[in-house]
Parts: sequence; C-alpha cells; structure tokens
Amino acid sequence: MIRTASCLLLLSAACAADLPKRADVQVLLERAQAWSISQSQPDGKMVSTNMLAVGISAFAAGALIDEPHALPADHASVAGAVRFLLQFRQKDGGVYDPSEGLGCYGTSLTLQFVVRLPDAKAAGFDVAAMKNYILGLQNTTPGSLGQGGIGYGDKGKGFEDLSNTGYAIQALRASGMPADAPQLKAAMSFLQRCQDLSSVNQQAWVGKSPVQGGAVYGPQEATRSWERGDDVAASRTIPTGSMTYQLLSSYLTLDLKADDPRVTAALGWVTANYGFDQNPGMGVGREQQGLFHAYALASTTFDLLHSTTLTLPDQRQVDWRADLWKAINSRSQEAKLPGGKTGAYWINDAQRWQEGTPILCTAYAIRGMKAILRNLPP
Repeated sequence: MIRTASCLLLLSAACAADLPKRADVQVLLERAQAWSISQSQPDGKMVSTNMLAVGISAFAAGALIDEPHALPADHASVAGAVRFLLQFRQKDGGVYDPSEGLGCYGTSLTLQFVVRLPDAKAAGFDVAAMKNYILGLQNTTPGSLGQGGIGYGDKGKGFEDLSNTGYAIQALRASGMPADAPQLKAAMSFLQRCQDLSSVNQQAWVGKSPVQGGAVYGPQEATRSWERGDDVAASRTIPTGSMTYQLLSSYLTLDLKADDPRVTAALGWVTANYGFDQNPGMGVGREQQGLFHAYALASTTFDLLHSTTLTLPDQRQVDWRADLWKAINSRSQEAKLPGGKTGAYWINDAQRWQEGTPILCTAYAIRGMKAILRNLPP
C-alpha cells in the first residue's frame, strides 16, 4: 500500500512537472491575439481573402472574445467583425455569402459569436431567425441516412455531415435551445450514424476498425459535402481524430455524461489513437490534414469533460494539457507587428480544409490555448 501511494505521488509529480506554466501560455496567447488583431481588414473581416470570409471571420472573432483574456465587444477588431458580418444577413435568416452558399457554416459560426456579445439584437442580429434558418437546413426525410443531420446548406438535403451538424448543435445550444428539443434529438440520431459503434449503428461498415468508437465524416452512402470530388476520401469509412473529437464534443454539448457508452467508446478510440503530431485515421500521406481543426476540437472535448488525464492502452497516463501545449507551442511562428511587438501565428503546410489560411489555424490555436488555461491550476 505504501509503495502504491508512493508511485501515485511520483506520477502526480511527474505530470505536474510536465504541465506548461500559465505565464508561458499567456504570453503565447497574447502574441496570437495581437497577430489576429493585426489581420483585421478595413471592411472588418478577419481574413485578407474573400473565400469563406464570413465563417472564418466569425470563428476568429469568436475566439478573441472567449475567456480567458477575452477582448471586449467594443474592441475595434470585434466591432469590425460585427460590422462585416451584418452585411451578409439574408432574408431567409441566415448569415452567409450567397455566392458561396455554405449557409450552415457561416450562420452557425456567426450565431456562436453573436450570442457572446452583450446584446446581439442591439448589434443588429436576429438570433431567432438565425436559429430557424439552421433548423430549416436539417434533413427530416424519414429513414434516410442523413435524417437529423445538416450539411453546408448550398446543396440541399442529402449532403449532411458530422462537421456541420456539430457546429450547428453548438450554435443552437449556445443560443438557448434545450438538449431535449425534438430537432436536437434527431441530430443525436444522426451523430450515432456517424459513429463506428455496433450497439447504436448497424451500417455495413461498422465494426471493421481495430478499435470501435471513432467517427467518420458522414454515414455510409450519404454524399459527403466537404469531400465530394475526393474519390479517395469519399470512399473511406475510417474514423479520424478530428471527427471523433467533433462527435464527442457534440455528444457532451447534448448533455450526454462521461460514462455514457457512446462517449466511453469514442474516448476509447481516442486513447488508442492518442497524440497531437497528426490527425489520426487520415491515412498515409494525409496525416497532417485537418491537424489544427483537431486541436481545437480536442480542447473543446476535454474542456467539456472536465478531465485532464487519459490512460492509454499500455497503461501510460498522459495529460492532454501538456501534450497539446507542446504541439501548439512547437508549431508557432513569430511575426513582427507595428510598434515593435512580437506576434504569433500558425499555418498548416497541408492546406486542405483552409488550413493554409493562417488566421483560421491561429484561431484554432487560440481556442486550444484558452481551453488549456481554463484547465490549469490558478
């Protein structure tokens, strides 16, 4: 018994020694926020190009007003993003660029951003209309694989995916919709059809992976809106790290508990494929694709779990705060800002899913660092 207690003490001390110092995380976070602020354009958008400018600007501004170290709503960059997004309010209630479509992506991220403002209505946003728009995109076709899911919104029903459905769930819950609302119960059923777990999903592809519990981008045979045209990825029904974290964060946002079998199975897949050096499951030559998105989704998941450690299959105990910090810190790049200040930004050489856009990768990193800070000792 004494030996066991001593081992536990040594393990705790080792884990504590590996944790980042709050001051170190804060310094890098401040540099990342300073760099992001420097990217604000004259029209208020947070990205220098027009491609996906609505969704990326909403996501980046939302990261800046998250706690801790939140920028105030009247900060020039935040107010500029509000001004920019207001231009894209549509008569159907969505907030998106009609030339792109992608209505769910733009509206969900904008809704998550504006509900954090002191008064979304006073800022010019109709939260109820935005919610109704998102719900209007939900597939309600009985018996279809996409039922309950939501896609980008530009191709209609049949293009539902886990990524958009997850962001829609987060937006709807943040805006006050209860987890037991019928539409969110339907979304829960769609989530289950994206999970490699035979107890809740009887599709033919389920159960083929070495470890069950992971999640894929969309149910088998459902057209994958983001991956359409990618014959290699579209034919695969192999779980990935980013989608498994999206599944977990969505389950937890819908109030599933940590001991729910669906959650424990997904966590089992995470522990079997743990690490932040790649996006697990992407396949040879694609390991870095979606890496920073996975960082943000992982930090959201662990933040919602209120958990700091995992036990891997070989019985090693790891601390996600330490490991994610190492990954984010090691990939940061310095930039000199006006006035002689030092900024920090991130970019993925694997540019799929817009990760060649530094403001997006930096927003992912900011989300990760803020989650780490929320979970570090004071």
